[in-house]
Amino acid sequence: MIGEKLRELGEYIDKIDEIRPIELLESNMKKIEKEFEELPAEQSELGIEFYKDIFRVMTEYSKKSISNSVIICELYNFLIDFSRKLMIETRAESLGIDRKMYKDEMTLLFKGKSF
Repeated sequence: MIGEKLRELGEYIDKIDEIRPIELLESNMKKIEKEFEELPAEQSELGIEFYKDIFRVMTEYSKKSISNSVIICELYNFLIDFSRKLMIETRAESLGIDRKMYKDEMTLLFKGKSF
């Protein structure tokens, strides 16, 4: 049974890996926008603090003469990787795959694939 669920998760991962990163991000952002409307005010306040932290870090790196292009590229790559990881974890959860098992089994099943 777990083997079947892991196979299904593996197929899902292959499917999302075929999608261009910008399209993956765009489709994921549409889902996030819907969820965002239902979040409590505390989450919005934390989001503002998070934004300030990111801005502060970006400003510090700009002062170190790191190109804005490098900063944007790294932020983009991080956002894509983070979105992909969350999509996989959400799918694993919907399949009833325990997070601990998911981490252990996925390491073996998808060795060599980046997450």
